[in-house]
Amino acid sequence: MIEHPDFQDATASWRLGAVVFTLRTLGWPVETIEIPSPTEHDPGRVIALYRLDGKYTAQALAMNGRAA
Repeated sequence: MIEHPDFQDATASWRLGAVVFTLRTLGWPVETIEIPSPTEHDPGRVIALYRLDGKYTAQALAMNGRAA
């Protein structure tokens, strides 16, 4: 599971949404989990966490030449 700050720390990119879009376009079953994350300025704020089931994560790592 990954959220935007973790993605940015790992990749130095703000483009998590673009990566998720591309993965879905390629047929990967990326799940979106929306959770409340209110702030003082936006009490109704919701953020998304993205998840790829473990079997697909292992498959992706194998395709990239890495072990799960």
